[in-house]
Amino acid sequence: MYNPLPYLPQNFQRWIKKLKSLKIHPKIIFIVLGVLSTLWFLIRVIPKPSRAAYPCMQATAPYMSAFVLWLTGIGGTAFSLHHFRKNMASSKYLIALFFILPMATFYLISQYAAPKKANAEIIMDKTNYFTPNEPIGDAKGIFPGRVVWMWNPNATNENCDNTSNANGIWDEGDNAWFMEINNDQLVIDTMLSKSLLTLTESFTEEESWDAIFHHFNNTNGNGDIGYSAGEKVFIKLNATTAYGAVGVRYDENLSRNDDVEINRFSAETNPFLVLSMLKQLVNHAGVSEFDIYIGDPARNIYEEFYNLWHDEFPDIHYLGNNLIQTDLDISSIGRTPVAHTEEDKVFYSDNGTAMEDAITDKLFTIFEEMDYLINIPTLKAHCAAGITLAAKNHFGSLPRTWAMHVHAGLMADDDDPYRVGYGLYRVQTDIMMHNLLSGKNLFMIVDGLYPSEDALGVPEKWEMQPFNSNWASSLFLSFDPVAIESVCHDFLRTEYNGPTIEERRPNWHGVDDYLHQAADSSLWPEDIIYDPDNDGVLIASLGVHEHWNDSINKQYTRNLETGNGIELIKAHEFSVGLNPEPIELMARIYPNPVRNYLMLENKELNTLKYLVYSSNGQIIIEGEIAAKSEKRIDLSNLPIGSYLLKIPTHHSTKEFKFIKQ
Repeated sequence: MYNPLPYLPQNFQRWIKKLKSLKIHPKIIFIVLGVLSTLWFLIRVIPKPSRAAYPCMQATAPYMSAFVLWLTGIGGTAFSLHHFRKNMASSKYLIALFFILPMATFYLISQYAAPKKANAEIIMDKTNYFTPNEPIGDAKGIFPGRVVWMWNPNATNENCDNTSNANGIWDEGDNAWFMEINNDQLVIDTMLSKSLLTLTESFTEEESWDAIFHHFNNTNGNGDIGYSAGEKVFIKLNATTAYGAVGVRYDENLSRNDDVEINRFSAETNPFLVLSMLKQLVNHAGVSEFDIYIGDPARNIYEEFYNLWHDEFPDIHYLGNNLIQTDLDISSIGRTPVAHTEEDKVFYSDNGTAMEDAITDKLFTIFEEMDYLINIPTLKAHCAAGITLAAKNHFGSLPRTWAMHVHAGLMADDDDPYRVGYGLYRVQTDIMMHNLLSGKNLFMIVDGLYPSEDALGVPEKWEMQPFNSNWASSLFLSFDPVAIESVCHDFLRTEYNGPTIEERRPNWHGVDDYLHQAADSSLWPEDIIYDPDNDGVLIASLGVHEHWNDSINKQYTRNLETGNGIELIKAHEFSVGLNPEPIELMARIYPNPVRNYLMLENKELNTLKYLVYSSNGQIIIEGEIAAKSEKRIDLSNLPIGSYLLKIPTHHSTKEFKFIKQ
């Protein structure tokens, strides 16, 4: 039988769990909930019949109907049985037989209507709540609704197992996801470059950044202008564990050295992706190091990450939080201290109904000082929100410790989902509509290189296609803040769809409610007006929300040419991208000089053809090398001298000079 339990108002879920913990008979729970559902529906709908269309009313109605149907069955059975016995006692056998059929019918109705299990385990049901290819809202971006997905398994090390020698200090015996041995910087650089070119359909990275800044300024009413010298760019990271005295213990340099309460392998923004972004901003976007700020302001930056970035870009502002660990002089180790605003800047539209301890909030001053924001969260599920992406990454933008005061605006309390369904206040929607937190988004990029099933979880290899028991090794980019979270949700709900609540977090009913509301203001809850800036400026749509057709083809309405929803571009399916003078081909030769055998390594996702030329320009060797492989080329019969190996592609030719000894 259909069980509408997941749709009930949040308090009903709590009552169910309390009743279950007391081991009350399921039928008693059914009766209690039936009475409550009926009263709830009548009290809400009788004064205002239009409320019958509200999501919570549509959810309550089936449970009320099941209860009424059960009562009808019980009553009809009792009535028929009474008259059957009465007529049998009076020897009116034909009349008595007349009541047998309705008695049996009503009995079956009562048995069908009553659930065998009226408890919260239905939350783990495999029901798909996410209707495919029905877009909501208005698509945003240079190419509206475009989300770029770049996947390259060479970016990560399939042998990474996140193990440690357990001595508490990082050294060569460790194998963590954020170490150099597990990240190919050249591949990650190339992935980001190709993604930017695809996002803007530009020929060079410089043109791509110019298009990005022009799009932002045009969209925000600043005129048809690009980046101006002196404008500040803030890169917002996800650094959940870097909280100083709480969680991972620091030494005086903020090294990620000791595991206290939080696993030191927890997934966070990949430092090598961040380095790629810094290279883009400085070398191609024309932003001075002095005008770049980076960090998760409610947290700190680990020494391992700081050294990687600072060695190449020493003049960037690396944020540090003196407000947490006051006995540590942040500035003495190269960090720029953070500060928070004197006045409240966030005004939660809930007004304390669900989030009793969160009425208003201050922000870190960087959000007032910056001109542009690049938000780089990690692709993760979450025990309270179901998923955590760019919107929830701003919990680290709130000065209050751990931002626990706003967790009541999410879905669950530590894998106990009680705010399920649609049409409830969602704190992520407030964040997405806040001018300082999200209004300065240049674009969004989600780090899916090493994703995880929880905010503090250790990265795990993914089973879904095309990953097939390897790291996800992916990046996602978009101008549309709703579209990118919708696409990432599709990936997360497909991968984390196992038998337990923890694994099925992204499949909780209503996990995308905040995206519905961000996409279309007509879906806001009753009595909620999202105005987190408290300025009276309301936003009808931040972007477009949609779910793909299936997890194999991963197509949205713009891909299918059936609507104006999301367009998912699989950038890795293009050989080089859109650049006629492509960025460096991911191939190399060694050793050089060479004696008998030359090794050719191909890190591209496609087969490459190669040609070896003599000094007089004659082709002496030719062949092919498969994608993601190495090949040994026999040169033992060649005379000593200089040679040239060429790899022709669709756009250009890569050349390697080598010497045979």
